[in-house]
Amino acid sequence: MSGNSTQALRIREYRPIDAAYLHWIDQVCFASDIAYSRSEMLFYLNQPGSIARIAERTSEVVGFALGRVQVDRWAHVLTLDVLPEARRQKVGTLLMNSLHDEFRNRNVALAVLEVSTKNLAARRLYEALQYQLLETLRGYYNGREDAYRMVRFF
Repeated sequence: MSGNSTQALRIREYRPIDAAYLHWIDQVCFASDIAYSRSEMLFYLNQPGSIARIAERTSEVVGFALGRVQVDRWAHVLTLDVLPEARRQKVGTLLMNSLHDEFRNRNVALAVLEVSTKNLAARRLYEALQYQLLETLRGYYNGREDAYRMVRFF
């Protein structure tokens, strides 16, 4: 992949044929004991209320965002995955904006997500998207890594 232009970037809805590739991207983006298993990925993709948005550049999937609308007008951002070579090119921002648009369409009042306390780049992205720190979750990632829970109001 060359350049950092978002001109050729397209955000689209998830299709079932994407599932295996999204699982692979999740394995690339996260440590093996944190990444979703194949069955977990399929579970979240196929749940009622799930929303997945795919970022493609010249027909190549470079990232995805997965969220789920819960009861009582709130949503949970389950994961945001962008391949390393596509980072710092606004892919994550565009994916999250697309997810937020769908949250608004479904009358969501607030969204929550968890992010590793060690992932400063992701935290900065979420803060730029108007997420605020709510609490620290000790041992959130398999008892060995803390996370911040962040919230955004719509």
